[in-house]
Amino acid sequence: MGAGLGTMFEFFFKYSRTVFARGDFVFLARWPLWVLAAAIAVACLLLGLVIWLRRGRMFGLRLLVIWMLQSGLAALLLTMLWQPTISVATLKPQQNIVAVVVDDSRSMSISEDGQTRIERARSTLNGGLVAGLAKKFQVRLYRFGAVLERVEKIEQLTGAAQATHISDALRQVAVEASSLPIGAMVLVSDGADNSGGIDRETIAEIRRYRIPVHTVGVGRERPARDVEITDAVVPARTLADSRVSAQVTLRQYGYQNRAARLTISEGGKKLASQEVTLRGDGQPQTESILFNAGLAGAKTIEIAVEQFDGEENTRNNAVMRLINVEALKPRVLYFEG
Repeated sequence: MGAGLGTMFEFFFKYSRTVFARGDFVFLARWPLWVLAAAIAVACLLLGLVIWLRRGRMFGLRLLVIWMLQSGLAALLLTMLWQPTISVATLKPQQNIVAVVVDDSRSMSISEDGQTRIERARSTLNGGLVAGLAKKFQVRLYRFGAVLERVEKIEQLTGAAQATHISDALRQVAVEASSLPIGAMVLVSDGADNSGGIDRETIAEIRRYRIPVHTVGVGRERPARDVEITDAVVPARTLADSRVSAQVTLRQYGYQNRAARLTISEGGKKLASQEVTLRGDGQPQTESILFNAGLAGAKTIEIAVEQFDGEENTRNNAVMRLINVEALKPRVLYFEG
């Protein structure tokens, strides 16, 4: 009986009840909703005035019922002018595009159980994921590190990008949905991101285009032994020979309470060094380290944490930052007392 009702519902309304349950009630008219509310209120007041002036010998409940029925009819007619509808998102076979977005950063080249993460990703894609999607939809393959790039072949995924910006990649694909019929995204990644994670603007952009994102995780949820610098903040500009503070955020797995040494260097020359004690597994900690800016000019500095024996990934122990040292001599007038 339930199947028969479902078939009848789909016959009359084109889509199944499950699809409509995920739909949103919207108005297609361009006029704002406050205009509709104001029009209904004015119509109700005018109808009440007319009914009262023509009440004759009618009083009480009868007048109220007549006013409510006529006001309801007026509200219904006005609402129809705003074109109410249910917005339903569904994929159409061979019309919609499914974007397969693959993390191609260096963390994907980490070897686990004799196979790198990028090799596992390629194996998953070649093992039927892409072919299965291609039977029903058009498939576009993308890879991303710091930037998003479209690729034609799975073999072009190498795991060599220098950074991982998941948020930027998802936002760019969502923007392409304004000109392409992108109906869904499949994100393949190990989750390691050094851009601060997925921000609210990206989530809002994806929601605006109503694009579902399906995730395929690659690799272990957490490494067994690793020390990583997740972020480093230094001023973009400073004065020559000034003392500069760098805020370095790091986390570790498997080396809790071990002493580690942070260093800042330029062109192989060490500018500063500081010993820190590593906190609990996966717990981010931020350390402040001072260094001398030196002579004027644009400089690329390396901020690194020492490598430990047994680390699974030593390429995330250092980050590079650009700082512009200016030869200005500001004039300062200082009053005290």
